[in-house]
Amino acid sequence: MKVINNTQALRKTKLALAIGATLFISSNAMAAEEVADKKIKGLEVIQVTATKRSQSVQSVPMSITAINGDKIEKSAIQDLSEISDYVPNLSISENAINTNIFMRGVGSGNNRSFEQSVGMFIDGIYMGRSKQFRAPFLDLERAEILRGPQGILFGKNTIAGTLNLSTAKAEAGSDFEGKVIADFEPEYNSQGLTGVVSAGLTDELGFRLAVKDSSSDGYMVNNNLDQDEPQSEETIVRLSLHWQPTDDLSVHFKGENSETESVGSTSQFISAEPLDGLAAFILGAVIPSVQDDFETNLDDTRSSDDAYEGEFRGVEADNVAVNIDYDLAGGVLSYTGGYSAYESTEHQDLDYMPFPFLHTNDLHDFDQTSHEIRFASSLGGSFDYITGIYYSESDLVMDVTTHIDVAAITPALMPAYNAPRDALGGLSFTDIGFAPESLDRVSNFNQETETLSAFFQGTYHFTDALRLTVGGRYTDDTKDVFRQSAHGEVQLNHTFDNLIPADANSAFTAVALSVNVKTPEYTDSYDESHFTPSVKIQYDVNDDMMIYATAEEGFKAGGFNSDTAAAEEDMVFEDEEALGLELGMKSDFLDGQARLNVAVFHTTFDNLQVTSWTGTGFSVGNAAESTTQGVEVDGAYILSDNWTLSGSMSYLDSTYDDYANGPCTAPIMKDPVNPQTDCDLTGETTPFAPEMSASVFLDYETEIGSSLLLSARLNVNFSDEYFVDSDLDENLKQDSFSKVNMMVSLASVEDTWSVSLIGKNLTDETTFSAGLDTPLVAGGYIGYTDAPRTVTVQGTYNF
Repeated sequence: MKVINNTQALRKTKLALAIGATLFISSNAMAAEEVADKKIKGLEVIQVTATKRSQSVQSVPMSITAINGDKIEKSAIQDLSEISDYVPNLSISENAINTNIFMRGVGSGNNRSFEQSVGMFIDGIYMGRSKQFRAPFLDLERAEILRGPQGILFGKNTIAGTLNLSTAKAEAGSDFEGKVIADFEPEYNSQGLTGVVSAGLTDELGFRLAVKDSSSDGYMVNNNLDQDEPQSEETIVRLSLHWQPTDDLSVHFKGENSETESVGSTSQFISAEPLDGLAAFILGAVIPSVQDDFETNLDDTRSSDDAYEGEFRGVEADNVAVNIDYDLAGGVLSYTGGYSAYESTEHQDLDYMPFPFLHTNDLHDFDQTSHEIRFASSLGGSFDYITGIYYSESDLVMDVTTHIDVAAITPALMPAYNAPRDALGGLSFTDIGFAPESLDRVSNFNQETETLSAFFQGTYHFTDALRLTVGGRYTDDTKDVFRQSAHGEVQLNHTFDNLIPADANSAFTAVALSVNVKTPEYTDSYDESHFTPSVKIQYDVNDDMMIYATAEEGFKAGGFNSDTAAAEEDMVFEDEEALGLELGMKSDFLDGQARLNVAVFHTTFDNLQVTSWTGTGFSVGNAAESTTQGVEVDGAYILSDNWTLSGSMSYLDSTYDDYANGPCTAPIMKDPVNPQTDCDLTGETTPFAPEMSASVFLDYETEIGSSLLLSARLNVNFSDEYFVDSDLDENLKQDSFSKVNMMVSLASVEDTWSVSLIGKNLTDETTFSAGLDTPLVAGGYIGYTDAPRTVTVQGTYNF
């Protein structure tokens, strides 16, 4: 915790200043308004912006899940990985390289330069890099999960779906209001403090300030270092402004800074059966000499070392968004501009074992600017439309250093060094002066990206009940890359500029371990253009039921392989394309007391971007076609004045249609009789694709006397088994499971305060959400363990 401790005082000071400002304004604010009359009991209808217009989620012709910010807050859902627990057909998890986001069995593989298959948008700004959105949730207004290709209104890299998050906005002329939320989980010393204040400074100008500080000791125990992990600290500060000088002009501004730091990891060995001599020596000789209680099963313990600065992850991100709406005679002209940037440092024990062997230092520097101008015509006539243009540019710089320490494994390498070689006239490598030597493998990857697109979507209303929507988007995407890689020794800052070239011994060691650099320098440009069309038809059967059919294309941009050891022929991966078909029904009945939504989908993916583990690194390319199809159902029913039942379920069939040169599992690659490096996965399931998944909620609410409100929520989430790695190794398959969550809350009827007890994973199921083969240890497997049972106390004060 050395780095965290060095910054903790500064972070607490920043939070104290922000909370102090909140309380200062509170002390001078006007008294709160009287409580509004209790609203008529009925199912909640959330307004969403999935079509770039505000409309009811029940009128949007697509499979969509919308969760309001209040529910996210009261359920203590901290981040994206937790929200995916409640949404079938959505999986979000951290892995060794980036964040996995899979929807309907489709997502991005393990490569630092891959962009997401599920597009992330926050306040209208595209977030293509996972580190742009790793900060915890703060003061959200709404989260929308849009399934299927979203190629028209959201653009590239949305072939599997879109996550559309909206933060709470300032409002000019509004009354003063605020809240303070405190969370505490005693078992792992997890705590959070959030403060929000907003007010209209004048009738034309309003502001909203939100701050959050959270920390945790972590739920894993590192037996080797005798410490809890991952120890984390997060601080977020966001200022929002709203300026409305006239009834026709509205300007929203958001500026946000976030800092996240963690020491340690949730990764651990979950299985180990050595498949070659090096793995046998490491697992059978080296580890027992270092730690006698090393475990290789899925639980809450791990064993890593703290050599080479230990395991640490830190990200500082800045995000700015401006949204301008101007009402014209025939519609609304809008501008959305954004700036997003982050710097990150990540030190990782890449062998996941309690002795120095493999360690990675990963430094990223990223910045992005984007602009969108669109015009949405007025509604009410027989034809309405949305059209616009979009431009973005970004610059990504990555310095990646892998340190390979061969001191502990040298005895396992010596037989190969001492063996006579015919090519050397019977001499051995040792005879001619070679010996194993530790080394660094370093790369610098610099990529510049420009995107320009134009889109149009129009809706023709044949009648009040029947309408047809047709649209298209043209996108031009350009990427320029320069990458350099080498062996040697890094002296300072883990960057390529501070590299001392390798001597003959270390260079030869890299070849012997198959970790040698194959392309010392590479520069190239990649330019692609796409037109993605969309057709949707909607029919209102009556005031409470709508049916629809859609066909929409999407694409995910190609690019360049950032892996340090990539060969030149493996440097480029092409774009992938998708065609999504969907039939659906959305309905309310029993006078708004019940709801049932159904979607049947079929999506084909061509030229799928894939990664294949080679035993020492990842091979990247386009080698697959796949189909994902299934049924999604969600509904709700108000059982009585106090009880509400709701839930959603999914049946998913996601398989490779053509993947003849897929990755092989470690046992197949190391087979002593017939080793293979390419395996035919045609007809097999894709990873992160459980056949069945479901989430069920039972809510209870009642008044106690005239001043108190008691509410409770029971939630059960179920998932079928699924693979967490692309080679479909049985050792990296998560079995089916169910998790139970529960919340009980007592609040004032006026909603001025509440105290809640929130339990997650109450049956203490042990699961893992990501995994991979252990580098250079054939037969070793790593899993990223999910959180165990937690019970959090949450207190909220509204003013």
